Amino acid sequence: MSLKSERRGIHVDQSELLCKKGCGYYGNPAWQGFCSKCWREEYHKARQKQIQEDWELAERLQREEEEAFASSQSSQGAQSLTFSKFEEKKTNEKTRKVTTVKKFFSASSRVGSKKEIQEAKAPSPSINRQTSIETDRVSKEFIEFLKTFHKTGQEIYKQTKLFLEAMHFKRDLSIEEQSECTQDFYQNVAERVQTRGKVPPERVEKIMDQIEKYIMTRLYKYVFCPETTDDEKKDLAIQKRIRALHWVTPQMLCVPVNEEIPEVSDMVVKAITDIIEMDSKRVPRDKLACITKCSKHIFNAIKITKNEPASADDFLPTLIYIVLKGNPPRLQSNIQYITRFCNPSRLMTGEDGYYFTNLVSTG
Repeated sequence: MSLKSERRGIHVDQSELLCKKGCGYYGNPAWQGFCSKCWREEYHKARQKQIQEDWELAERLQREEEEAFASSQSSQGAQSLTFSKFEEKKTNEKTRKVTTVKKFFSASSRVGSKKEIQEAKAPSPSINRQTSIETDRVSKEFIEFLKTFHKTGQEIYKQTKLFLEAMHFKRDLSIEEQSECTQDFYQNVAERVQTRGKVPPERVEKIMDQIEKYIMTRLYKYVFCPETTDDEKKDLAIQKRIRALHWVTPQMLCVPVNEEIPEVSDMVVKAITDIIEMDSKRVPRDKLACITKCSKHIFNAIKITKNEPASADDFLPTLIYIVLKGNPPRLQSNIQYITRFCNPSRLMTGEDGYYFTNLVSTG
């Protein structure tokens, strides 16, 4: 995201917030500037290309094996040495091929064998065993919500439980692959509900919100700021950088907010509280809601100060100021968690998507 000075303050071209493919949705640096939809399309193209290359490698190895066998028939004396070297090469390349193919196909919705499932449900620390009060409450709310959809609700509940069970066996996957599994699940459920359940779009959105709340309440402790990523390292770097900028004043950023006005000062405090509170939420949508509330307080503070509606050029420097003043905990981890596991439709359009994209650009 390129920021440039225009007269005073910080200016950002709003077109830079959009997907670089030109689809009109909001982009995200985590998706290389694409929106969620375009990024998934690019990702699947790359994955299919890799799978094709792996199969071509397998066919080449098969041909080499047949050629080596034919050659060995005519040169019995050198057979042992030649075949040994070939076997070593074949084993190395085949191992790489199998590992790569397994990596992509393991992200499917398969569940473990019956024996594996039984072992996981036994004494191991499973999702069901480590439920909290919040998890129980969310479960009851989810079940009650689905009752209004009758058979469709039963099917949704069944698919959701199967997804959680499958994710239990995929904790060794990278966080990107777990994210991909979750996004696939969101997409498949939404399409199934719309086509088979004949549910209107506005109700589909509510269903997806409840599904996200239900599954992410359970997956949170496994997928938020995992040790396999550098999220925590980036969090510490951002906090250190913010502390080093403690001397920056609103005037330096040309922030159009007058905190001497009591009502404006109150809005600033509320905005800081909201952005800090984001870290206490477990559901991506709830974290996103904190960003939206924070942003609305910012717009109100600017409106009161200027006695006119705020512009995009007013909003961004003020958001940066709020982040500097609040120094929200685990900012990078929260942004990554939302990016990876939030229902993508919320990040691509609407006010939630706009505010989130602006927050990402501040980093």
